[in-house]
Amino acid sequence: MTTTLVFVVAFCIVAVLVYMARYSGRVRIAESRLIDAPIDAVWTQVADFAHWDSWNPWLVHASAAHSTLSARTDGVASSYAWNSPRGGEGVLQQQRLTQHRAIEQSIRLKQPFAVRGRSRWKFVARGNQTEVSWEVRGRVNFSMRAFAQTVNGALTLDCRYGLDRLAQLLESPNAPRYALSFVGVLDVAPCRYVYRTYQGPIKGVSDAARRILAELQQQLSQRGIEPTGAPIAVYVETSIKLRTTKCHIGLPIGSADAGALPVREMVAHRAFQVRLQGSYSALEIAWYQAIQRMTLDAIRPDQRIAPFERYVVVAKTRNANDGVTELHIPVARPPPG
Repeated sequence: MTTTLVFVVAFCIVAVLVYMARYSGRVRIAESRLIDAPIDAVWTQVADFAHWDSWNPWLVHASAAHSTLSARTDGVASSYAWNSPRGGEGVLQQQRLTQHRAIEQSIRLKQPFAVRGRSRWKFVARGNQTEVSWEVRGRVNFSMRAFAQTVNGALTLDCRYGLDRLAQLLESPNAPRYALSFVGVLDVAPCRYVYRTYQGPIKGVSDAARRILAELQQQLSQRGIEPTGAPIAVYVETSIKLRTTKCHIGLPIGSADAGALPVREMVAHRAFQVRLQGSYSALEIAWYQAIQRMTLDAIRPDQRIAPFERYVVVAKTRNANDGVTELHIPVARPPPG
């Protein structure tokens, strides 16, 4: 009996190792952004580790982060390490710097994902602007190989968010920008709304919402109905891997008779709310950061209820700074007792 048990355990271990060995565990991220600032200013922020705390994307949720810098912060062999009890931990070291052109770094992330590899930066002057490219190549730990694609997607959004935060430090206040506020868990009132369905790329939601809401508003006006609240978009199905979604974009109407217009009802529930002030182009990053904060705070989502956006202030254009959007992720109620 003992021999059989040992054999079964050994077989399971070998099977797991063989399964994991099928995956390379490679991570490949390449993000670029045009920053409305001269190349000198952009270069200084990236090449000198003394500035990284102000835009490091892995310190977004840090409440008590500790950073360690080498004696020299802007040359070959300079190093920068950060450690936060709220999830962010990593080390960067400068390997090669070509003034105003390129930077090569070694990178080791321990949290939220364990990744080792290389970080490469390129800078190209475009008049008074600077095109910045940030590339990360590496591998996840062996135990995470099967989830490398998920890690790749998460790190892509981290790098994009880092470039956005870098740009916001250097660009004028009138440039397209955004800010995230993590409000916390709130009660959500029930809502009855007319809607149209959008199905397609996640990045197309904001443009589709503008068109659909205008059509719904016109149809409600013809029936003499005024919306009872801000427009919403309820996410029914979303594929992070394919970056596609199916959502219901609608207007609350209370108990009014909508005629032939399709109507749905949202039940009362509790939800974790994040407030996005500014450009709709940041919606994907906002959702990602909302999930990150919930994970760190051990807040369990309620997957029986669809998450939704509420457009408190509808922006004039996709990249306008005057928009205010509330993101709501339903929260599971704690077990009694």
